[in-house]
Order: sequence, then structure tokens, then C-alpha cells
Amino acid sequence: GGLSSPMNIRTITSYFKSKQFFKGAVASIAALQFSPITPSFAYGPTDVEIKIQSYKQVDLCNGQKPIMPGQKAAEGLFPVCIEVEAVVVNPDKSKTLKDVSVYGFVKDNDAGNSVLPNNPDFKSDSGQYAMIKEVAPGQSSVKYQFVAAVTVDPKKEPIPTLTFFKTKAISFPGGEKFKPLDVCEIDPRAEGCSPELDE
Repeated sequence: GGLSSPMNIRTITSYFKSKQFFKGAVASIAALQFSPITPSFAYGPTDVEIKIQSYKQVDLCNGQKPIMPGQKAAEGLFPVCIEVEAVVVNPDKSKTLKDVSVYGFVKDNDAGNSVLPNNPDFKSDSGQYAMIKEVAPGQSSVKYQFVAAVTVDPKKEPIPTLTFFKTKAISFPGGEKFKPLDVCEIDPRAEGCSPELDE
């Protein structure tokens, strides 16, 4: 058995000598020579360099009041909208990237805990927590927003100092990988939502 038997070697040798193999090899080489070479970021995800400059508390997150998922509210955490200003570098010099995903960790310096509802224990660095609508070619300044879960009531006292770390931004082909949940997706019984659940 195996490739060492005379029959297999003869079969393989005759295949390599055959016209069918030769035509296939010539066609493959020709295709390689004449195919246009495009940068790798044309098809795969594009890493966008990001450096956070500052952040501040704002009233609305993407046009809506910040909402805390029920479980986090029960833990005594408060929702606060954070607007981040960052410098980004889009390596694609000819194309504006849309819906760039932001990943990383954000820590409450006072309590030491994560303020990201989708990553409460710093265990996952794959948790996307925000989206940048557009990143122009080259270097530019951008703003993005996200809802943070903080231990103090932002209506009564200043929010704790936050530390951002392992922040990365990635553009996926086609974008639209992440959309913040709207009020009705978080709480279907909220005012103005379709009353499907109530019979």
C-alpha cells in the first residue's frame, strides 16, 4: 500500500506527464500573471489605528437616553452615556471606512470594575462596545459614544475616572456588524413599543 508501491508511482508519474496536467498548470500560471493585484485590505478586515484623546459624559447616546439592561440596573449600576474623542488612522488611502467596530476594556478607576455591560469581568477582549460611523482615509479625529455602567448616580455626583485599555478598531467588509440595541429591543414593554407581549 501507500505511495511507495510501483502501481501508485506509475499512476502519479503518468498523470504529471499527461496533457491534462500540463494544460491545467499553464492555465493556472496564466491566470496568476494576468490577475490584477489588489491590496489585502480590499477584502478582509482592516485594522484602524486608534488613540483615545479624551472622553466626557453627554446626555444622549446616539440620539437616545442611555438605558441599562435590567440585570445591571438590579445590581445598583447606573447608565451613563460617554462620548470619546480619538485620533484614528485609516490605512486605505482612497476609501472612507464605514461602521468601524471598537473593541477593548473600559475600567472604573474607583471601583476597579469594567463599565461595559457586555464585558463585566474583563474576560473577553472580543467584546465590541461601540461603532465609529465613518473613518476618512489617512489620519483624522473622530467621536464615538457608548453606554457605561457606573456605580454612582450621574445625576447626583460626578462619574468616576475611566481608563481605556487594549482599545482597537476594525472595519469589516460590508460594515454593519454592530448596531446598538434600541429601547424596544431592551425592554419590549417600554412606552411606544409594540404591545405584542401583552394579551
